[in-house]
Formats: sequence, structure tokens, C-alpha cells
Amino acid sequence: MASQKGRDFLMKIGDGQPSETFTALGAARTNAMRINNNPVDDTAMDSNGIQSLIGDAGVQTMELTIDGLFKDADAEEVLREKAFSGAAANYQLAFPNGDVLEASFIIREYSRGGTYDGLETFSAVLLRSGASTYTSG
Repeated sequence: MASQKGRDFLMKIGDGQPSETFTALGAARTNAMRINNNPVDDTAMDSNGIQSLIGDAGVQTMELTIDGLFKDADAEEVLREKAFSGAAANYQLAFPNGDVLEASFIIREYSRGGTYDGLETFSAVLLRSGASTYTSG
């Protein structure tokens, strides 16, 4: 498989309309996705000390992180508004190979900052709420 450009891995936020339009958070410098499968441990006394797990009985979590430069674009303002309200929004991850993942996320952490001799930055951590849809490119 050929290497893919990180700048082509885009996080987009939905506008909440019935025919949803997604806009890239274009000032992002880094995006990341993490899936965590938490299996259920069903190890018992008769397991001879060997752990036994049930993978599909546990909870799967998905976390997105984004860091970037704040440019006061419409998508960044929607992200900020969702952070203050705590409301879920639909997000889309567009992967460089054409794959797309869509799901509802809630912002767990949001920050903005800057230095006197630098640019204003932002970062956010989002947690998936509900199922996601994955489409191969």
C-alpha cells in the first residue's frame, strides 16, 4: 500500500440540516482517530490462570482529536458552539484513500490559546455517541 498524505485526512463538521452538508475544519494541523475495544473478561477459577475474553460483549469507544490554528472560519465557530452547548453534532472523517466515516460526536474537551508572538490555536477531543457508518472509497 502506498503512503498517504496526512493533510488529506480531513475532519468535517455537519450543518445539522436534513440534507446534511459537511465542511472541513480547514485550519487543522493534526487530526487523529482512536478506536478502543473493551472486551468483557470472563476468566473463571477453572481457566487455569489464563485470561478469557468475550470481544463482542464489551463496549467500543471512538475518540477524535484535532489541533489547529484558529482562523474564525464558519466550521470552527460551529465547533466552538458545540463545545459550549455540549450538544452532539455529526462529523465526517475523509481518509486520503477515499474512505469516509460518519458518526455523531460530543465534544469532551475544547481549548483555545495563543502567545503574544504567535497565532491563536485550538484543540478538541470528541467522543462518539452511537453507531458510525463507514464507506470504503
